[in-house]
Amino acid sequence: MLRALADAGVVPDLIVGCSVGAINGAAFAAEPDERGVERLDRIWGRIADGDPDLMPSSRFVHPTVQMARRGESIHSQSRLEQLLDEELTAKTFKQLRIPFSCVATDVDAAEEVWFDQGRIVPALLASAALPAVYPARRFAGRTLIDGGVLREIHVHRAVELGATDLYVLHVGHLDQRPKDVQRPFDGAVRAYWTARRYRFVDDMRRVPDHCIVHRMPAGSSPVLRFDDFTRGRELAALAYEAGASFLQTGRRPSPVLGPTSDQLDESQEELAEQFADETDLDRVEGITELERR
Repeated sequence: MLRALADAGVVPDLIVGCSVGAINGAAFAAEPDERGVERLDRIWGRIADGDPDLMPSSRFVHPTVQMARRGESIHSQSRLEQLLDEELTAKTFKQLRIPFSCVATDVDAAEEVWFDQGRIVPALLASAALPAVYPARRFAGRTLIDGGVLREIHVHRAVELGATDLYVLHVGHLDQRPKDVQRPFDGAVRAYWTARRYRFVDDMRRVPDHCIVHRMPAGSSPVLRFDDFTRGRELAALAYEAGASFLQTGRRPSPVLGPTSDQLDESQEELAEQFADETDLDRVEGITELERR
């Protein structure tokens, strides 16, 4: 989407973002041109190739089992922090070429916490602290988690900062996706997805009449495990084609069938179901090595 905008000569006056959108936004705010796009291509290419492996063991263990483990989160953010330190050319907000701000969620106050000064990487880690996957971050006495918990599309922030012509780059999808509920976990995911869609529609209703919102198409509705980054290049190509078409015609292309992750085989499913209901969750830790063999 960023490449399509850059090709069309759309240069932002400001950028806001949360979670992965905060990472992409900070990188582009540091280099708001073709070089910034190429840097993001390299970052996500590295992740697609497993360098670094942001979620090293999760692809070997069923999500139900992962969520049953003891501890605050499945992973640490150490690999993500290392990647950002290596790749981002700007280390502080002041060094960015375009004004940028990102948001995290204060879990105690249930409110947004915006960052627009100081060091960039700690702010990005707080904004991308996806609950259950990554641990909460502590900052100035606050406990912060992913900025997308309260809302994912922060058009209100852009409007507050004076924006009137807004381009929304949502890196996931908000299409309705019917899913049979076969486990309690499926029911929880469906409820979460319904809440996401409601918040987005409600936020769009609140955009002032004098503002124009361009919602860039992602180009596909992929079915991917949350920890599967291997199809990143394919997703980027699909989004570029859809974005370029949208900017030329003003029409959003219908979503195409995107990448699909390999499904767990029957032995993995059986193993997951066997351990998911165990009260002694320490036994879960042995699954990863067992499945590797």
